[in-house]
Parts: sequence; structure tokens; C-alpha cells
Amino acid sequence: MLLITAILLLLSGCGDDTPIGELGDAQTVTIAAVGDIYLSDEMIMQAKQADGSYDFLPALSDVFSAVSDTDLTIGNFEGNFNGAPYGPSYGSYPDEFASALKNGGFDILQTANSYSVYAGMTGLERTKKLIEGNTMAALGTYVDSADRNENEVRMFEVGNVRVAFLSFTKSLSGMTLPDNSTGCVNMLYLDYMEDFEEINEEGILSAINKAKQQNADIIIAALHWGSEKISGISESQNEIADLMFENGVDAILGSHSHLVGTVERRSVTTVDGERKDVVLAYSLGDFCEVETGECNVSPVLKMAFSKSATGKVSLDRLYFSTVAAVDLGKDAPVRYVALDVDTALSLYESNYYNRISKDLYEQLLGRRESMQADLGINP
Repeated sequence: MLLITAILLLLSGCGDDTPIGELGDAQTVTIAAVGDIYLSDEMIMQAKQADGSYDFLPALSDVFSAVSDTDLTIGNFEGNFNGAPYGPSYGSYPDEFASALKNGGFDILQTANSYSVYAGMTGLERTKKLIEGNTMAALGTYVDSADRNENEVRMFEVGNVRVAFLSFTKSLSGMTLPDNSTGCVNMLYLDYMEDFEEINEEGILSAINKAKQQNADIIIAALHWGSEKISGISESQNEIADLMFENGVDAILGSHSHLVGTVERRSVTTVDGERKDVVLAYSLGDFCEVETGECNVSPVLKMAFSKSATGKVSLDRLYFSTVAAVDLGKDAPVRYVALDVDTALSLYESNYYNRISKDLYEQLLGRRESMQADLGINP
């Protein structure tokens, strides 16, 4: 057991992150991002304890190592904390899931998405309260105008670097904003119930300008956009990306399609005449959800930014870890789990065969290679 522990510590210490760019000498802040965070019915049932409480750590603790080694971590929470019944069909998850995500290393949960008003304003308010009660930021939803004014931009300070996060969603799962709370969610489109062609340019620029007014060094935009199960990129998505980058956004983190999409490193010129590199991740897939017989692989995208003595901020490095949610089979002590793929593969290659089977080892190797092709990295 001591030998196994030593190997695990060694593997987690050295890691197997796949480089996408070069690391500079003045790294100051690192940010990790994952795609859609939600759970299958099977995972929720598995986590239920005899006393009626829920424990998600047996299923998720391994994957948390891939998201907790950066200064800030963000993901898109596809759901609400609105009480039973639980599951993706109801859009509600046990409260213990929030504390598991916090303990696993998450700092920001995007709440501007299909589920923002799935349970009405009551669900929105309770979800936001629970997330913030677990000392994470709920990004993109608001209980009233005062909340919106104060929290549309969520600012984090890491050393001497100020990192601003903002969020928008394409739609609300076919629902409209409540008549008396039309400002409760940041919307990408004014025609979000119809054609998704009329971009909410005023709202987008207003949020970006708020970040600038708060002296943000880095601006990160989390966008719930595109279409489910479709990897194609719409004209309006490109227009939104151009609008944001030209006005100062440093990275766009996409979710909603449940697929792994292209990640681009672009060189842009802002309206202020500044030339800089930015990151565009169209879709980061699903982070931890798995159903019977499945194996879902996705990246944990990581970005390293530095700030020079003159105040200039630059993107030094892009890199990623690979994670997977898998069904280990009915005989496994914990059947539905999320894994740090690089660590799981390394352990198997070190002859610890009780970690994963040969079949799963080969499947993870192939899925990781396929995922890297889907990322289509442009360093």
C-alpha cells in the first residue's frame, strides 16, 4: 500500500498535461475550465446513502485532481439546486453536489444556461444562494437589479492580477424570461426564442465595459451557445467572438453542445489598438456525466497568463488534462466514476491492473487521441 501511495503521489505531482503552447518566465495566474457539469440518474442513485444524504466524492474525487491545480477553476453547471425529485429530467441536484464541487476545486459555476429559469425565480434564487453559500461564484444569473449591478462581473485577484468573469446564454430551454424579472439572466441574443440572429450587442458591451471600469487585467467570458449535439459553428457565434475579442475579452469558454469542439489561439487587435493573443474554446464537452455502458472523455482546458512590471498581460501557455466519466461495470465498488485519464493510464502502464481493465485502458487511449483531434489546436 505504501508503494502504491508513493506512485500515486509521484504521478499527481509530475502530471501528464498535454502542452499546447510555450510557458513563459513570468506566469502569474492559471485558470482551468471544463464544459457542462451535470449528473445522470444512475450517478445520483449511486451517491444516495442509507440515511438519505448524498456522497459524490467516491465517484468524483479522482477527477478533482485535474481541476484543482490552478489558481481559478470554472465550469458550466447545467441544473438547479431546487430539491427533489432529482435528475437531469428535473434539472435539480442534491445540495451535496454543490459542496462536492467546491471541495473538488471549483471557484466559479456558470448559471446562465438552459436551466437558469427551469424552476422559475425560486429555483434561480435557491441555486444561486447555495452556490454562494459554498463560497463559489454563481455567474450570469441575478435575483434582482441590485444583484445584477453588483455581480454581473465577478472579479478575482490572484497576486497583482485582476481576473474578471462574465457569462451569457443563448437560450433558456424554450422558456422566456419572467415578465417581472427580465434582467435575471444575461442573454446573448435579443431574439432568443426565435432565430438567434439579433445579437445582444448592447448587453455584451455593457458587461465588458464594467469589467474594464473595474480595472480588469484579464476578462474571461463563459458562453452557453451553439446547438446541442452539433459541432458546427454558426455565423453569429463568430460575430459574437469577434465583438468580444475586439473589445477586450481574453478568453471565451463555450458550453452547451455536449461535444468537444475546436480550441483556437488567435492574435487579435482590439478597438484600443492593442495586439494580443486570445483563446476561443467553442465547446468543452461534458465534465462528469456517464450513463450505463458509456465512456465520455473531455478536456480540462488550462490557461496561464502573466503580467509584466509595466502592467502588460500576455497569454503564456495553453495546456490541458484529459478526464473521463466511465461505467466500470456492475461488479465495481463504485460503478459510475470520473477519472483523471492521464493518471489512470499511467497506473495501468505501471502494472496496477486493478485500477482499470485492459479494455477500458485501450478505450481511453483511443478516446483521448480522438478528443485531441477534435480540439484542433491552433497554438
